[in-house]
Amino acid sequence: MKKLGFLLLLIVGVLALASTGIPNDQEEREIPINPCITCHEEETPGIVQDWRLSKHSKVGVKCYVCHKAKADDPSGYEHEGFRITAVPSPRYCSSCHEQAVKEFSKSKHAWAAFMGPLKPYYKKARKMGLNPLSQETAKKLHPEKMAKRSLSPLFPDSGILKKLGLLNNPKYSHSNIKIGCTQCHGGFIIAEKEGDEVNLKGWPNSGVGRINPDGSLGSCTSCHTRHKFSIAEARKPETCGQCHLGPDHPQMEIYQESKHGNIYAASGHKWNWNAPAGKWSTKDIGAPTCATCHMSAFGSVKGTHDVGKRLYWELQPKKSVPQWKGPDEVDMVLKRIPDPKKAEAGRQEMKEICYQCHSSQWADKYFKDFDKVVHDYNMVWDKTQKIIQQAYKEGLINKDNPIDEIPEIMQYLIWHHDGRRWRMGASMMAPDWAHWNGAVDTLMIKMGILLNDLERRRQMKKLEKMLQEKIQKKK
Repeated sequence: MKKLGFLLLLIVGVLALASTGIPNDQEEREIPINPCITCHEEETPGIVQDWRLSKHSKVGVKCYVCHKAKADDPSGYEHEGFRITAVPSPRYCSSCHEQAVKEFSKSKHAWAAFMGPLKPYYKKARKMGLNPLSQETAKKLHPEKMAKRSLSPLFPDSGILKKLGLLNNPKYSHSNIKIGCTQCHGGFIIAEKEGDEVNLKGWPNSGVGRINPDGSLGSCTSCHTRHKFSIAEARKPETCGQCHLGPDHPQMEIYQESKHGNIYAASGHKWNWNAPAGKWSTKDIGAPTCATCHMSAFGSVKGTHDVGKRLYWELQPKKSVPQWKGPDEVDMVLKRIPDPKKAEAGRQEMKEICYQCHSSQWADKYFKDFDKVVHDYNMVWDKTQKIIQQAYKEGLINKDNPIDEIPEIMQYLIWHHDGRRWRMGASMMAPDWAHWNGAVDTLMIKMGILLNDLERRRQMKKLEKMLQEKIQKKK
């Protein structure tokens, strides 16, 4: 009987190890730990301590499992007898987390660099028939430099920098692009051999849409900070608030104002943040966080690493449309194609999350009111577009620099700042953000300034014309 019990225990142990994705005995012997720990406990003790506290350490995922450079990874280099990389990408993580990486690759997070600061580079690479993920293409076109010198509403300070003569001034680094934009959106990491070492241009960067030397997209550590890779951290709103805050996408501040945020602030420290993936429920938390609504398995809804999957509306573009087709269907950077069917499926999934705490009547009515807000904003945006196009037609403003004159700047803010706050505030139940910081700021301040400025320009043009006519008569 004892032998049978021991045998069962042994089988359970083997199965448990197999389920963690730990290498087999032969591979285990090939994966060092002591050489890494011996040095790094002295050199970078914080890294070692984080790893010791991680689930990775508990299940035997050692340093070399993640840092062993793949043969085709240009970031790999020889280090103390081992070929390693400092940039383990989602491709490396997929060895154990295949489904999560597959879902992530379809998300806007994965494509955030190309949809944001590196879009000029991406467009040029595609136009030239080059692979934008390639190290060779990046070395040829210099994506970071292109971002820093582009005149575009993508870089709203570029219009005034152009006017000041600084945009193309080599002494002006425009490094807020690197320290700001790419730290959230992601930058391009270019690996260049320098003797036995590898120089990583664009490093450090943990932006969520980072382009890695191995040609993959993304950085898992953007949400699961190395070397703990904590599920609890990824579930907390402050993690999302690294990037989703501020005047143009204040989801963190919106959440804090909402009733959900109120409850989190009052009792979140008592919640169970470490429940296994797929097991998190209303027994563990008293209100949803960002992860609950957008990613986590909750109730009957399966988890996903595609953060936009449960959305109906695209709230970030100039005009809101139903959720776009994903990168597995179209080139999402260059083609923004609404997919109402996909959007409706996403809305239904989101409602299923809501139904865990709210009646269907409560949730359904709120979504209807939210949709009305989006339609209102869209009407205002259409008016804004017509006003600006008419101003160009009348010669009141100049198209050559798209974001240096007051009407153009106000148009930008109506979309990129106040209009987003209007829509996002409504989506997450934050009345002040939807009304005062959103609709009122959009209409009373930004639209008011835009209209008044154009009216002054029209009056000035009339006066100039009258003056010219008087001069002509005197002649």
